[in-house]
Amino acid sequence: MCGLQAGAASAQTAVDTVVVTATRSAIKLSNAPESVSIVSATKIQETPARSLDEVLRAVPSVNVPSMTSYELFPNSDTVSMRGLGGSRALVLLDGVPLTDPFFGFVQWNFIPLADVDHIEVVRGGGAALWGNSAMGGVIGVQTKVPDQQKFILDAAGGSFGTVRANGYAAFKVSDHFQFDVDAATTKSDGYDATAPASRVPLTVPDRFKADNYQTDLQFEIDPSLTGSLLAGYHDFNQTLHTPANQNRQVETNLSGNLVKTLGDSTLTATAFHIGSRFKAANSDTPTGGTPGVVEFAENFHITPATTDGGSLVWARTSDGWLKLLSTGADYQQLHGSDVGYIYSPAAGAPLLRTDPASGDQRFAGLFVQGEVAPIDGLRILASGRYQYFQNFDGFNGAPGGGGAQPSNSTSRIDPRVSARYDVTHIFALRAAAYEAFHAPTLNSLYRSFSNRFGIFESNASLRPETLTGGEAGFDITLPSVRAQVTYYDNNINNLLTTRPLLPSEVPPGFPKGTLNINAGSARAQGAEAEIDWKITQRLSATFAYTYADSIITSNAPDPTSVGRQLGGVPIHSGSAQLAYTGAAGWNVSGRLLWRDAFYSDNDHKLPIQSQTTVDLNASYPVGRHFEPYVQIQNLFGEQHIADDAASAAPQLETPFTVLVGLRVKY
Repeated sequence: MCGLQAGAASAQTAVDTVVVTATRSAIKLSNAPESVSIVSATKIQETPARSLDEVLRAVPSVNVPSMTSYELFPNSDTVSMRGLGGSRALVLLDGVPLTDPFFGFVQWNFIPLADVDHIEVVRGGGAALWGNSAMGGVIGVQTKVPDQQKFILDAAGGSFGTVRANGYAAFKVSDHFQFDVDAATTKSDGYDATAPASRVPLTVPDRFKADNYQTDLQFEIDPSLTGSLLAGYHDFNQTLHTPANQNRQVETNLSGNLVKTLGDSTLTATAFHIGSRFKAANSDTPTGGTPGVVEFAENFHITPATTDGGSLVWARTSDGWLKLLSTGADYQQLHGSDVGYIYSPAAGAPLLRTDPASGDQRFAGLFVQGEVAPIDGLRILASGRYQYFQNFDGFNGAPGGGGAQPSNSTSRIDPRVSARYDVTHIFALRAAAYEAFHAPTLNSLYRSFSNRFGIFESNASLRPETLTGGEAGFDITLPSVRAQVTYYDNNINNLLTTRPLLPSEVPPGFPKGTLNINAGSARAQGAEAEIDWKITQRLSATFAYTYADSIITSNAPDPTSVGRQLGGVPIHSGSAQLAYTGAAGWNVSGRLLWRDAFYSDNDHKLPIQSQTTVDLNASYPVGRHFEPYVQIQNLFGEQHIADDAASAAPQLETPFTVLVGLRVKY
């Protein structure tokens, strides 16, 4: 087969890919009126990544921290899209939210990479279909469906005492029942992430250990009624910076769905439960001790939380002018509590007090969606959601917290209209307009926390952030190339931020404090481009570029930030990936990640240097069943400041790291 023919086959496969995140029902990628990227299992395997956030760094307009989630305090595991900063994107695992119920961060390490079939990244406001958090877009992680007998064992070891092992087995009991089991463990003695100028005698490498167990059952009751059941367990332990700073997160996930086929329509019912228990110990210097030489656990927090929810979605497709009609309802209830044990810096560190917090949130939504094709080549997709949102049963027992908190509720309507026009069979235009929202977390509403620097108060009166935006772009599909270019323009109001407490507001015993508030607005404009190119039968490439002009337009509590780029968002970033497969099946792939210099804070006091990183991956099959491989992160060993939060010493990016492993497949 010549290179052009291979490229044509690859392009055809890509455009025929069925995605579900874009419309909450099955649709071919070639018909999607949104800006969509697909990250295949093959591309994930070719990336020397230990967690999904590392994989997503190469996707245009996706913003994740520069440090890997394994090396970050879990609250810092944010994800946003299109230059919105913070946590302003929704992440789904097989249609179920993957965010922590209390804090709202994404537990990337919950998902074994070997169990991922592909990732669907849909950019642009997605609240009309998915509700809360889908401001910048939606990331849908789809796990493998056990459809045949399969066994894979993957074990590797390398730099910094890193050991990784993953076992995956799929069983086809009958044509009506299949299931798989995935077990994974990863540990590392860690590297010294603290910048050299900030290291002290207590400084230790950032160590972690993560264990994951997951099973997926697929069953068929009759040809018109199918279902699945997914259960997962995750246990993550880490030590950050000094011995006393330790965290543990235990999370369980149970979800299931039933799909009933009714002629040319389907009815899908989904239910899920997420349980989380987070423990965190934070250190300080005891009275009379030397900073950096001795420490004690100044506070210890235990935070259990749950999310329970479900949805019912009806969808009908046809070959007529009404291509798609769907409607559905969904519901989520979040409950969480936190107890902070605060200890004195005096000898023996006696317990000073406990700071309890708790609360509930409820989200209920109804949506409707329709896609029409009034003329050849033109498809218009319109959707709208009615959303009800309630905070209730709140309690803040920290100093100045006031005890029982007032309940509040709100409702809103979020519309979205998208259009795609196929000018020719290789060139299509796209455009969309939408509204979206992001509700405050239980942590922001009810949990005040403190340390020797001050008290940082929650606020039960916080309102959701809101977004109004639009985009326009084009797609090019050639025999060997698929390209997308999109311009976007978003405006955010009611930004969730903080203000300093007035002296009269600071509780006794604290030097200062802050209060969570809604204040100000921001504008995020930019462009994104992605090219998938099948150069020859054996050589492929992906190029991506993002321009993000994200400016704070008003902020009364912090006027210094007005007119400046949002913290954590580089203006320019890009990636390039090359993969070559030899005649004998061996594979060599490389990835270059680049981002411009930026600031980690809105006042531009904490600069982060420009960064260019090159990663490599190589594998070689030995017979039918064995595949040794080597993975290299940060090939040239460049180490720059990757995280600077002011409250801790600046942290370095992952250094030169090598993993050598073996995959066994049956």
